[in-house]
Amino acid sequence: MSFTLTGDKELLKILSEFPENGYRKPLMASFRKAALPVKKAMIAGLPASIRPLKSAIKAVPYKGKEPELAVGAFNKGMVYQNRRGQNWSPYMIIYWHNYGTYANRTGEHRFSNARKKVSSLRRGGIKGGLFIEKAWESSKAQAQKIFEETVDKEIVKFFQKHAAK
Repeated sequence: MSFTLTGDKELLKILSEFPENGYRKPLMASFRKAALPVKKAMIAGLPASIRPLKSAIKAVPYKGKEPELAVGAFNKGMVYQNRRGQNWSPYMIIYWHNYGTYANRTGEHRFSNARKKVSSLRRGGIKGGLFIEKAWESSKAQAQKIFEETVDKEIVKFFQKHAAK
């Protein structure tokens, strides 16, 4: 069995001029589009009492070797001030409402620190709603579908841009 490959010179030219880590750009564009339904689901799941903190939920790319994008609560550039004038990180407020505090900590989450002796006997606290996990579970199929549809288009668009040179 034999076959003939046409366009091999053009393909070799594209690959030789291909920018290092060039695959990142189309993948990250696809990740951003796929992250939108997850982000919207997380914002929709926020409890009404912390709804003003919805701008803390973002899609943020990692700067590592592999193309990665995280969706969740981030506090960079934001401060929440309560009625007593005390400043809090929006990330921590969302974290507490998601996983709970004091006796109302959720059992599904593994906390890195055990309760300290000072507060070990306190009852009550913020009841964890696990809305971040619920939002992920409800939207991950849609995000995967969007990613699969978008990544092919983005890669083709990227190759057409670099093949035209």
